[in-house]
Amino acid sequence: MNWINNCPLKTEQTDLLLDDAAGTLARRGLDAATMAALRDHMETCPDCLAFRAGQKMVWAALDLWEPGPVSQDFNRRLWQRIEAAAAEPWYARLADSLRMTSWKPLIPLAAAIMVIAGGFLLDHPAANKTPDVTIIEADQVEQTLDDIQLLRQLDATTTQGSTQTKM
Repeated sequence: MNWINNCPLKTEQTDLLLDDAAGTLARRGLDAATMAALRDHMETCPDCLAFRAGQKMVWAALDLWEPGPVSQDFNRRLWQRIEAAAAEPWYARLADSLRMTSWKPLIPLAAAIMVIAGGFLLDHPAANKTPDVTIIEADQVEQTLDDIQLLRQLDATTTQGSTQTKM
């Protein structure tokens, strides 16, 4: 692979750089020519050099880190906490999971949704207004409905009269 045009950082292959910094690049199964080309690229690319230097600092810090001592009753206290959590009723566990601390990331999302909805409602005011009907228009509608009712009655009487004459 041509590493000059395809920088691992730009092609999102940072796992190669991580393996190189950890010293496990040989385990990836790359052939010697590819590994040599990758190392040559990392020596000349300033972004890869900075990434590798940062990773080496992280690995060095992890090598120096020593965990604190574990207390003698660690296992006993751990199992007590597990058993206490299992003994709680389901509604107490549900209430614990719905506490406000787990909802904090959703507050900005809810605010954004409200702003978008408010903007939509302000941008489309005609959809929210009821139509204005004047008294004259209402009278015209009432008169039209009365005329339709009279026509139906007239039609009903004419059909009844024509059926009676045929008999």
